[in-house]
Amino acid sequence: MELRSVEELMDLLYACRGERSGEYGGETVDLHGHALRTAALLRRRRPADKELQVAGLVAPVGRLLWPGAPAVRTADAVR
Repeated sequence: MELRSVEELMDLLYACRGERSGEYGGETVDLHGHALRTAALLRRRRPADKELQVAGLVAPVGRLLWPGAPAVRTADAVR
């Protein structure tokens, strides 16, 4: 799937609500909540690095769309 707009990306992020993943140290987590917590943490720790904050926010979208290689594919889609 090719992402064509920020709105489409945000729609996919919102669609992550309630989706669970067991890829975080064996724990099952809500992908949407995880994305929000990650972005908030990165905002506090690295306030000037907006790209890193966005990466933390949208990473769960990649886990839904491309389970085999989410990081690489999500980075490509965001570019």
